[in-house]
Amino acid sequence: MNERTTNFEKTRPDKVRKQYKKQEEFTLYGWNSCMSAFKARPDSLLRVFFSRARASELKDVKTFCSEKKIPYRQLDQESLNKVAAGVHHEGVIMVVKPLVPESAHRLIRGKMPEKGVVVALDNIDNPHNQGAILRTCAFFGVEGLIIPGNGKATVIPSSAARMAEGGLEEVPVFTSSDLPSALRDCREQGWFVIGADSTAKESLFDAEVKFPAVIVLGNEQTGISSRVKQKCDKVVRVPGKGSLQSLNVSVAAGILLAEIDRRRKICKKN
Repeated sequence: MNERTTNFEKTRPDKVRKQYKKQEEFTLYGWNSCMSAFKARPDSLLRVFFSRARASELKDVKTFCSEKKIPYRQLDQESLNKVAAGVHHEGVIMVVKPLVPESAHRLIRGKMPEKGVVVALDNIDNPHNQGAILRTCAFFGVEGLIIPGNGKATVIPSSAARMAEGGLEEVPVFTSSDLPSALRDCREQGWFVIGADSTAKESLFDAEVKFPAVIVLGNEQTGISSRVKQKCDKVVRVPGKGSLQSLNVSVAAGILLAEIDRRRKICKKN
């Protein structure tokens, strides 16, 4: 028998998403994404759906939901697929209040650690790339991620949050509707702006790096824009030996951040 709280309206699973469409909410799916959100901001929880196999692993979540009168329900695989609009939910879906990113100006005008690192995305709107980059940022302890947007709505889609594997809860996300202007402000604050471009002459591994640093990543097809390049202190490439001209942007992000993190550790020792 399906498990549910007494305050959960008996609604067909295929209508669940439509029923709440007008409310401000964000759907998380995947074990790490959901559990990270529950641990970081349990009061944002609105509804929970899970598979029979996950029921015993969600005792704390169900207890919390019962105490707070938050609806939860056990569903079969087909119903979970409909709620998540996909199959990559790993048996758990949480509908939460959305995180609304703040303006990049708040990040820039705030206090940045001496060896701080920020990543900025220039026209990268692929959810899988966004999510993978966010996960990498979390792994390397990046202070913030700047993405395109106006800060008035959630701009990280659910599929990106799933790819981030909990990174959305670890890395503050900021938005900028004019990245070149934001980078100009970063430089005025003394931040070192490094653009990554496959056509750059200078190798990442030979380039000078100063901190705090901003790493700018561009669209895989067009790279970083000319306006953005003009605001960079350095434009570098990740050198390769094969015949392919470039890497997936999320892979490039991992290489760039690994090298920047290595330099940061060296600077701290000195």
